[in-house]
Amino acid sequence: MTKAGREPTEDVKRAFRRAIEFVGLEVWKVRMIKTDEHGGRWVVGWAKPEWWKHDSPAVEIQTFVKFSGKVETVEIRCMACDDDPVAHALDAPHVQDCCCGLAELPQVLKEVWAARGSIVQRWKDGECPPIYDGRWTWEQADPSPGIDEP
Repeated sequence: MTKAGREPTEDVKRAFRRAIEFVGLEVWKVRMIKTDEHGGRWVVGWAKPEWWKHDSPAVEIQTFVKFSGKVETVEIRCMACDDDPVAHALDAPHVQDCCCGLAELPQVLKEVWAARGSIVQRWKDGECPPIYDGRWTWEQADPSPGIDEP
């Protein structure tokens, strides 16, 4: 078993926890998955607000840490829906192309969470995705990624 990159990965896991807590969310889970095939470890964190009653989290953050210790860009995934996220996986707006460096994660995650609140309200008020919040576009999930329509 290779231990290469293990220490930087643990640092990323701690950074994910701090970022989630900075926003005022609860850490649901933070995990790492080693993949020799890709030469590193995926780090994935999930968060939820205290009032969240659903089985799946409200926010996901992920990055890849190479065995060399290099940390890739962090991707933030968030859906603008307070109802059951599984039931609204295809129709609720999702933030698109939201990435940042690890150092910027706390602030960007805070901004995404704040934007999410306004997007939830705009969607409830009948605005149809895509919805632009001034920084990100929030769009419905593509039910068939990679499949070209005729």
